[in-house]
Amino acid sequence: MAVKNSFFQDLPSRKLIATAGAVFIFALVYIYKNQFHFEIYQDEIHYYATALRFSEQPIPSVELLKTFNELNTPLPFILGGWVVNLLGDDIRYLRLLNFLLSFIIILLFIWSSPNHSRRFWLCLFGLLVFPNYYLCSVHYYTDIIPMLAVLLGVIMYLKKQHWVACLYFIAAICSRQYALAFPAAIFLYECYLVYNQAENSKSAILKALGHATLYPYALACLSLLPWMLLWGGAAPAEEMRRQQYNTAVLYNGGFVLYASAILAFYYLLLETAFTRSWNYYTDYPRRYPKLFIGLVLLVLMLVFFFPARQTHNSYFDWPYLGYFDRLLEIMGITGIFKQLVFGSLMLATLMRFLSPAMSLTGFVVVVNLLLLGKAQLSWDKYIMPTIMVLWFLALFDQYWSLGTYRLHDQKTDSPA
Repeated sequence: MAVKNSFFQDLPSRKLIATAGAVFIFALVYIYKNQFHFEIYQDEIHYYATALRFSEQPIPSVELLKTFNELNTPLPFILGGWVVNLLGDDIRYLRLLNFLLSFIIILLFIWSSPNHSRRFWLCLFGLLVFPNYYLCSVHYYTDIIPMLAVLLGVIMYLKKQHWVACLYFIAAICSRQYALAFPAAIFLYECYLVYNQAENSKSAILKALGHATLYPYALACLSLLPWMLLWGGAAPAEEMRRQQYNTAVLYNGGFVLYASAILAFYYLLLETAFTRSWNYYTDYPRRYPKLFIGLVLLVLMLVFFFPARQTHNSYFDWPYLGYFDRLLEIMGITGIFKQLVFGSLMLATLMRFLSPAMSLTGFVVVVNLLLLGKAQLSWDKYIMPTIMVLWFLALFDQYWSLGTYRLHDQKTDSPA
């Protein structure tokens, strides 16, 4: 007689199927990449050198933390140094580290999702087809470590384990400064909920001060401050001068324009095609006429006065904003026509995530886009952590919302 509540009987079959599929895909990639025996690739040159430098000091000195030759916070290089000391001086092991952590991200998508999420396969597919996810998974780049920490932070937030989430977000910020966007988005979202439930502004402030959920995410955001005090800025001062970051414009609206277009191209088009929610965009001007006019004016201002152009100096002379920009150039879409394409996609992104009743995803998008205006360069992969979080939250139906307008009227799943 079969045991009714056996372990394997309780496991959702699609999670087992997805896990087996992920193992198969990653095994194929491992074979295709010749077990990571290939020439050092682009940014790996200096990332590898930095990891070797950190391997000389498993517990890095203040001087090393202050002067290492990178612009992002040092946790990926500290971990890289540990791997070098443990396994040997070979970049293959560092690539393997990223590869395994990338696989863990996929497993977290699979096993943290609700058992009956209607967008399970779409969310997995959406993350895996983002081209930079593959590139950052098979090379020793510094993106996968903060992405994993961010995802774990979001999972702990959904589980209401807020101080654990705080620790993961601090680890993410210690890996990449722009990970600040995620605890900041949660903090603002929680403030927004408190404000909506308060009778007036004074009441909202008092409720916020007594809202224990806010403090872990405020602390996570403040964890960037010690690094800035150590460096006297957003990154090691000497490296900022070498890469000419200190000569860049104070704020680059064109980078926000391009990042918004990337978000629409890699996320919004797939989401909208799957949910068949085109009518949301056609209804938006009627539902929110003043907001729509404001968004159109904002987009037009960026297109004509702050167009998307790549940083170009003696350190960085790549002419394109990223892969999507390069694709448009190949298609012959250049100049003002290209900027109008970016603007149209940005308008779609803003319509999707901005409304009088914003969800958590709206805050995640807005804070990330605003921070990318301070980036040194523009590149498609800079929006990758945002896309990862959006696909993950889409697994939970109550976050798959367009303000007060629902894509689906069916009963929602709740976070497990």
